Amino acid sequence: MIKGSDNMKLIKILSCIVLLLFAGVFTLWKFYTPNLDESDSLNVQAVSYQDDTTVIVLDAGHGGYDSGSLAFDGTMEKDITLSITLLAGEYLNNAGYKIVYTRTSDDVIWSNDNLDDLSTRVQIAENANADYYISIHLNASQYGDGARGFEAYTDYEDEEILQMIESIEDNLMQLSYTQNRGIKSTNESSLYVIDKNSIPAMLLELGFITDYQDVSYLTSQTGQENIANAIAEGILANL
Repeated sequence: MIKGSDNMKLIKILSCIVLLLFAGVFTLWKFYTPNLDESDSLNVQAVSYQDDTTVIVLDAGHGGYDSGSLAFDGTMEKDITLSITLLAGEYLNNAGYKIVYTRTSDDVIWSNDNLDDLSTRVQIAENANADYYISIHLNASQYGDGARGFEAYTDYEDEEILQMIESIEDNLMQLSYTQNRGIKSTNESSLYVIDKNSIPAMLLELGFITDYQDVSYLTSQTGQENIANAIAEGILANL
């Protein structure tokens, strides 16, 4: 026969076993539950956004059938613009803003037609009800003619986007990797993704792929990270 004191000891032992089992199950559950603050891919945003979250469309110039301009060694503009665009997007997304990309790889959703290409990029922004549209490109000229530097294009009538570009311009100048060619109006040189876009838009030419110094910086990991951060910080300063 088990005495009362023995019963109490047995109950205490069983209680300890139950608590240990519960603690183990909780630890395993916590360990194997995925972190919902992290995104599994660039196309899937795991962050829970509010309805009033600023939406920024980042457009990596060219892609797919369109390689863009070529460097001396055959490096394609479309690859450099995509790399910098994704880095800038990651920075902005980590700051809490919703990022929509026109492309996240070399597989594009539009046909091998320039008009369909450009109109689809604009439509992506319209469908996303975006607040800003930033298109990222590189310039090109005759090899060895000395042309280098970054510049930006926009609609001068939009004061808000102008201020954002000026912030980006200041940040890029601080990197001292090339010269500043200024901010230009699309009234002088029309650009579809700006002039056919109902969303405040800019197009950045981050340097000349045909210049040795520019392209050396633009293809380096440090250069791409610095430029992407300069763009993102310029945007954030005006949100």
